[in-house]
Amino acid sequence: MADNYVRLADTISSKEGKAFITINGEVRDLFEISSLKAQIDLTVQARRMLGHRMTQHKVVGAEGTGSMTMYFMNSDMLKLALTYLKGGDFGDITIRVLNEDPQSTIGKQEVTLSNVLLKTIPVSTLDDQSDDPITIDTDFTFDSMDSLSYFDVPENYKNA
Repeated sequence: MADNYVRLADTISSKEGKAFITINGEVRDLFEISSLKAQIDLTVQARRMLGHRMTQHKVVGAEGTGSMTMYFMNSDMLKLALTYLKGGDFGDITIRVLNEDPQSTIGKQEVTLSNVLLKTIPVSTLDDQSDDPITIDTDFTFDSMDSLSYFDVPENYKNA
């Protein structure tokens, strides 16, 4: 029982992992990514029912949202935006994210976000006051997701 505690080595470093983007069927490393966060926001209905004094809650839907910061070094999103502006078709984006830290005993988690839409498309940036790399922040939505693998229980919890 003394070994049942969270070991720092089993936490996942946010610098470990990888992301891939599929645009119109073409897969590549999402090499320009600096940070990415995706979550599911649940739509919850609240209602007091007859004969029950407490408000009850029920999940009635969900929305996939996220945010990311990208280094300004790839024109793929601009090409998508221009295709949409000129012809009305935005194309299809899927993002696959792998969280895996080789120091951890919990393994990896890999998810695929489908029908991704970025809310901000980088076009151009100049700044004579900065020596930092150019980054672009954007929120995004996704319409569905799938999990290819899940984290496991840490080794020191398996036979406890």
